[in-house]
Amino acid sequence: MSILSEFMARGAQQANERAQSPDRSMSHGPVVVLKGWRKGMDKAAVTLLLRNSGVPLAEAHDATNSILRDEPASVRFPDGTDVEVIRRDLEQLGVVL
Repeated sequence: MSILSEFMARGAQQANERAQSPDRSMSHGPVVVLKGWRKGMDKAAVTLLLRNSGVPLAEAHDATNSILRDEPASVRFPDGTDVEVIRRDLEQLGVVL
């Protein structure tokens, strides 16, 4: 019997169910509102800064794109985040807060 047919005869082993992560909206971390951008803003650096500060990639990307469309974006950071440092870094990258 070939390896493939042995596998088919035994059936595929099912992976354990993934643990559910807590709902992100339940987080009580600090929020920073991004209101816009200045000429020369580094889009990739803004997204990377948000990402490296604990914001999920999709949320960081969406926030960056929102301000480029002149729509404000609220970004929630994990508990314990030093918001003043992030605010300073965002302003240096060309984000209007």
